[in-house]
Amino acid sequence: MDNREFCQRMIAEWEAKSREAGEKADLAAFEFAEREIKNYREMLKKYE
Repeated sequence: MDNREFCQRMIAEWEAKSREAGEKADLAAFEFAEREIKNYREMLKKYE
């Protein structure tokens, strides 16, 4: 697994966690997941 694939995998994981937090109305977890998604998307841009 290269860095690009790792970032894509982590984005998918955090998107799932974001959806779960949204369904549970857990604002803190949702906001944390959204920050992680943003961070991994920025990293992914560097590898593409």
